[in-house]
Amino acid sequence: MNTHINRRTFLRTTGVALALPWLETFAAEGEKGPPRRIVSICTSFGLYGPSFFPAKAGRDYELGEYLQILNELRDQFTVFSGISHPEIGGDHASEACFLTSAKRPTQGGFRNSVSLDYLAAKHVAGATRFPLLTLSTLDDSPLTHAPSGAGVPAMCKPSEIFSRLFLAGNKDEVAHEIARLKRGRSVLDRMGDRFSELKRTLSKQDQQQVTDYTDAVREMEKQLQADEAWVNRPKPVIAEPPPSDALDRSDSIGRAKLLMNLTKLALQTDSTRVISIFIRGMDLTPPIEGVSENHHGLTHHGLNPAKIEQLRIVERVEMKAFRDFLLSLRNTKDGAGTLLDSTQVLFGSNLGDASGHGTTNLPILLAGGGYKHGQHIAGDPKNNTPLGKLFVSMLQRFGAETDTFGSGAGNITGLT
Repeated sequence: MNTHINRRTFLRTTGVALALPWLETFAAEGEKGPPRRIVSICTSFGLYGPSFFPAKAGRDYELGEYLQILNELRDQFTVFSGISHPEIGGDHASEACFLTSAKRPTQGGFRNSVSLDYLAAKHVAGATRFPLLTLSTLDDSPLTHAPSGAGVPAMCKPSEIFSRLFLAGNKDEVAHEIARLKRGRSVLDRMGDRFSELKRTLSKQDQQQVTDYTDAVREMEKQLQADEAWVNRPKPVIAEPPPSDALDRSDSIGRAKLLMNLTKLALQTDSTRVISIFIRGMDLTPPIEGVSENHHGLTHHGLNPAKIEQLRIVERVEMKAFRDFLLSLRNTKDGAGTLLDSTQVLFGSNLGDASGHGTTNLPILLAGGGYKHGQHIAGDPKNNTPLGKLFVSMLQRFGAETDTFGSGAGNITGLT
C-alpha cells in the first residue's frame, strides 16, 4: 500500500470504486483540516409558522413545537424570521427561485438566475469527483440553475445515486455489482484485505473514521433494498416476507431520508462538497399515522383546526428526519471535528404562508458550518431581510469572494 495517497484516492476492485474519507494521516502539506461543504434543503410546501417561529429574538429564545425536536442541537443552528427573497410572488412557481432569488417567476419572459449551490460548486470546481449533486424526492423541476437560468436536472432514485457514488467499470461489471446488492451482498465484501492493510498505516482516529464510514455504507445498502428500482425487478424466492416499499410515491419524507443518508456518505468521502435536496410536496396522503388527507390539501387549511393538526403531524415527522440527518453529521468524525462542523446546512422553504401561497416570512434555519449558533435572528416581518444576504454569508464562509447575491448585498446581520 502506498502511504502517500491523496484523500480522494479510490480503493478499487472490479465494479466498485470507494473513496476514502478525509484522513489526517494523508492530509496534504499545509492542509489544516477537512474541506468546507454546503448542503441546501428546500421543503416545497412550507412549514406551519406558529409551530416553527420563536416568539423572541436573541440567544435566550424559547424553542417552539418544531424546534423543540432539534433541542439537543440547539447550539448548532440559527433560526431566522422576517427573511425572504423580495418580489418573488408566484405561489408554487417560487420553488424554482429558492436558491436563486430571481424575481416574478410567473410573469411572461421570466428567466431564472444562477443558484447558490451552482456558484459554490464553481468555486471548488475540480476538487472533487462530482462538482455538485442535486437531488429530489421526485423527478420534477430542479432547485439548481446555471448562470443562463437553465435548470440542472435532479437525481431522484437512491439506487442510481448510490451507483454513481460507488459502482464503476464497464456495463457488465456494474450490472454484476447491482445483482450482488440485490442478493444482499455488500460492495465492501471484496475489500476486506485492502481495508485491513490500509488501517495499519492510519492513526487511531483515522482508523475509527474508516470503520464508521464502512458501517454507514453497509447501512445504506440495507436501506436500498426498499428502493423501487429493486422492487420492480425479479427477486430470488425467499422464505422471509419482502421488505416494505419505503419509496411509495406518497412517502416523500421516506424518500428524503434516503437522500439525506446518501448525502452524508457523499460528503464523508469528499465525493462532492455541494449538495441540494428538494423535498417535494404531494397531492397524495402520506403514510403517517393520524393523517387521512393529502399533504397539499392540508397546507391549504384555511385555519381549520382539524387540518392544521394533521399538517403539524406531517411536519413533525419531517423535522425529525432533518434532526436525524444533522445528528448523523454531528456523530461522524471529520478530522479533529465532525462532519457538521465543516458543513453548512441550509433548511427552509420557498413558501412562508403555504395556505395562501405567500412567499414572504420564510421558515429558514442554518446549521453547522462552524458558526456561533444558538440564536434566533429576527428581521422585520413587513420589510423582510433579503435572503440573499444569508447566501452571501454562506458563500464567504465557503471561501468564495462575493459581496452580493441576487437581491442581497452584504452579510446577514448577527451571524458570526
